[in-house]
Amino acid sequence: SSAASEAEGAVRAWAKAWANKDLNAYLGAYGETFTPPGGLSRKAWEGERRKRITGKSSIQVKLEGLSVTLDGGKAIARFRQDYRADALAVSSRKTLELTKTGDRWLIVRESTGA
Repeated sequence: SSAASEAEGAVRAWAKAWANKDLNAYLGAYGETFTPPGGLSRKAWEGERRKRITGKSSIQVKLEGLSVTLDGGKAIARFRQDYRADALAVSSRKTLELTKTGDRWLIVRESTGA
């Protein structure tokens, strides 16, 4: 459906912004209701992401097997994320939950390993 392909486009744009270290676009991909993991405040989480992303000399983010399903007003994106930054390489399963805000799909939940 067009909604699923819009949500998929939002997920790909998020990964691209991350790899390009475009912090405004990366952080802008998260909705206002996004709850950071580990009980961090939004401000603390943004600060931590900012440090972590700008501190790397290069970042590669590949999404494998990306599938998007619609569930009510939500889009659930599931994929394997291959992340490489400097000497670090991590592959993990990731689930993003997005909701539409105006004409944009924004990430409201993020879980790893599910």
